This record gives sequence, C-alpha cells and structure tokens, in this order.
Amino acid sequence: MTKESLYKLIKMQNEEKVVLVKSGNFYKTFDNDAILLWGLFGYLVKEGRVCFPISVFASVVSKLTRLGISVVVVNNESDINNYTSTGENTYKDYKTSAMSNYETDGKLSEIKSLVEDKIKTSFVNYDKLLEFLNTL
Repeated sequence: MTKESLYKLIKMQNEEKVVLVKSGNFYKTFDNDAILLWGLFGYLVKEGRVCFPISVFASVVSKLTRLGISVVVVNNESDINNYTSTGENTYKDYKTSAMSNYETDGKLSEIKSLVEDKIKTSFVNYDKLLEFLNTL
C-alpha cells in the first residue's frame, strides 16, 4: 500500500485530525492536511503533499496539539499513534483559514507571474497595468 493510500484510509476514520505518515526519514501528509501544515509552518506543498524531517516531528506535533489539533501518526500499517489535543478541537477552523490563504496565495502568484511577463515584454505595459489597477 502506498503512503498516500495509507493516509487516505486512516484519514477516512479521522476526518478532524491531522494524519502524518512516516516515510523513511520524513513524515508526509496530503490534501487538506498538507495545506493546513503549509498555513501553520510554511512548508512547501508539492503535488498535494507536505514532507518534513523526523528531526522536527516533536515540535510539529507539540504545536498542533497546543493549537487544539489532534494528530494521528502512522509509522506503518500496524503502528498507529494518537496525539490528542487538549481543549476544543480547532482543526476545522485552522483548515478553513489555511485553505483560504492558500487559494489567495496561488491567485496572487499567478497574477504576479502574468504581470512580470507583460512588463518583461514591454515596459510600456507597466504604465498600462498601473493605470488599470488604479481604476479598480
């Protein structure tokens, strides 16, 4: 079973928890959990997943549980550990915020790239773009 398949299987049973799957010297998470870790830690989301080294595992789990987010850690199919947060479950709140910020960040990156391309083509486009933006 792939790490992503294992993640999805465990995630179905733990919808409001971050699921981390050990992969060699790293932990991985996918989909919405990846975006949540992007929002909280600034980790790079690549192909719908986030990876971080085992050396920071304790600090990641500690911060998540302090924020009210429970964590399920899958070391292998038969070694699964739960780290329960104290207090109210805040998973949905952090997920919603991170997803909104991730979407906004993606749109801003797309616009930035387009603006850079237009200005590189002709600096006259700078004045046109500035004029257009000032009308909004």
